[in-house]
Amino acid sequence: MTEARTKVKASEDGFAHQAVEDAVARERARIARELHDGIATDLAGAISLFKVYMEGRRAQPDQTLKNVFEIMERLLKHVREALADLRPPPIGPDGLAGDLRRQAHEFARLYSIRVELSSSGNEDLLTAPQREVVAQVVREALTNMRRHSGSSICRVKMAFDARPFLIEVSDEGRGFHSSGAAGYGLVGMRERAAGVGGRLEVVTTEGRGTTVFLFGPA
Repeated sequence: MTEARTKVKASEDGFAHQAVEDAVARERARIARELHDGIATDLAGAISLFKVYMEGRRAQPDQTLKNVFEIMERLLKHVREALADLRPPPIGPDGLAGDLRRQAHEFARLYSIRVELSSSGNEDLLTAPQREVVAQVVREALTNMRRHSGSSICRVKMAFDARPFLIEVSDEGRGFHSSGAAGYGLVGMRERAAGVGGRLEVVTTEGRGTTVFLFGPA
């Protein structure tokens, strides 16, 4: 009887986690639509008009206007990055490892950041929701590293055969004060980890880099 109750509880917990994930996904999609149809569209239109105006004043360059234009371009870039974070692509036909290899290639090509990938075991040891969370957490950790760490190298270690499975994303950047470890990006990663019964921990030392640990369910 106890075993049967345990199985029922595990099933109920699984449905509850899935319901939470579905609700979060719907809310993220709604916010993404509003960002795209509102701020992103208006900002892109303003930049286009600004560009036309600046080209018409080429003979009389205005450094202040140039600075404002550059700020607007950066804002649009950040909004588009936020949209990409809100609507993460599903894992492709090459699997989790294939997607991360492509992302590593993009980091090297676009940002001159070397991403070293290593793994043990097969990713099929994880459930599909767990693989999705791993992909999302690694993407978010890499994005945070690119934006804030100043590191030119990042290492992603994936122990699929560990019990629980373990993912490490580490850099050699500037690190940050531990009191800043509860930023929105890290909160989102922790929520995703909890959604599959896992947990996320961050170890950081100012001037010596940061490591993000994703542990699977015990």
